[in-house]
This record gives sequence, C-alpha cells and structure tokens, in this order.
Amino acid sequence: ALLSRLTKLVGHLRWRVGLPSDGELVAGELARDPNRLAAAVAETAEGRGSDDPQVLGSLWWQAYAYRVAGTTAACWVLGGAAPDPSIDAGTAVGIARSRPSSVIYGPDAVVVSDLDELTTRLFEGHLDKVAGSLRTGHALGEQLVWGDAAAGIASALSAVGTATGAPPLHERAGELIEALPHRIKGLGRWEAGGWSFRRRTCCLWWKTSVAGGNLCEDCSLR
Repeated sequence: ALLSRLTKLVGHLRWRVGLPSDGELVAGELARDPNRLAAAVAETAEGRGSDDPQVLGSLWWQAYAYRVAGTTAACWVLGGAAPDPSIDAGTAVGIARSRPSSVIYGPDAVVVSDLDELTTRLFEGHLDKVAGSLRTGHALGEQLVWGDAAAGIASALSAVGTATGAPPLHERAGELIEALPHRIKGLGRWEAGGWSFRRRTCCLWWKTSVAGGNLCEDCSLR
C-alpha cells in the first residue's frame, strides 16, 4: 500500500514484490561478484556515450542509488515505513536500457517503520556492500560514491515532495536527514517550490558524449 501510494505520486519510482526474473540483478550477487557488477556497468557504455569505467561506474551507481535508496527514503517520508531494502531480504533491481530502473523486493521482505533500523538495513545491509564491489575496477572514491547516493535520495525526495497531491513532508524529511549516515552529506533542504540540493562532487556525466559538455543542474562544478 505504501509503495502504491508512492508510485501514484511519482510514476517512475517503479517497484514490484516477488522473485527476480532473467536479466534482473540480485543485490547480493552484485555485492559478492565484482565481475558480474562490472559487466552490468559495461553494458551501459553505448547508451551513455562513454567507455570510461569511472564515468560509467559513477552514473550506474547514481541510478542504482536513486532506485534503491531513493525509493526507500521517499516511501518512509511519505508513509513512515518502507519495505526492508537489505540484501538479506532478497532485494534486486530491474533493468531498462541497461540501467537500474526499478526495485524488486523479496516476497518475504518485512515492512520497517523504525527509522534507525531502516537506515541500517539500507546502508550497512545493502548499499555499503554493493558500493564496495563496484569500487573494484572503477576508480570511484568514497566522496563520489556517496555524493551519487545523496543525489539519488535528494532526487527522489524532490520528485515526491513536488508531486501533485503530495502531503506536507518537511518534518519527516528532516527526521530522515538526521538519521542518515554521516557519509551522506549536504542532502539539501525544502525551499519554496521544492527541494534545494547542490552536490559536493560531480557525477562525471558531463564527460559523456550525450552530455555534450553540459552540467547537471545540481552539479558541484557550477
């Protein structure tokens, strides 16, 4: 019910509950097998317009964090609970255009309302493990990795907070920010018209041919 409510507000925050199908990526397998993860990242090269492993790794991870962390954060801010996003709960991701495009929750995943427990399951139980695997072979520094994750969360909060029919979310968003690990810095704040966020690191999108040298609206290089 929480996820359905979220998707009614933001249609591209897609999800389903069940077992992963062929071609979908199980988070636990990505964490355990850096080569499998590297292959998934490499499949985005043509669509991104780059063959630089660092660029591809950063952009793939930002999309992954938007789906996994962003959906979790937005769901909690909207309804005060979210499905367990941890690897042990069987979380996976669906793929579109070779990129993470949806979250797949295991059929036995529980709903977590305690915010500290939820953030522990999200970071220690999922993102930290997949990020460690991704950094193998992609030359991604800690600040870039967690800057990408912060951008994913901020984008999801902005999308749900400015959606038509969304309730006031300022107070609960503040609680979420306070509960996030210290490595997620400068997440932003509510201002008139939406969520204000400026990255402290660059995701490297400007280095792709599709970017044409342009910068993202929240880029630290602006």
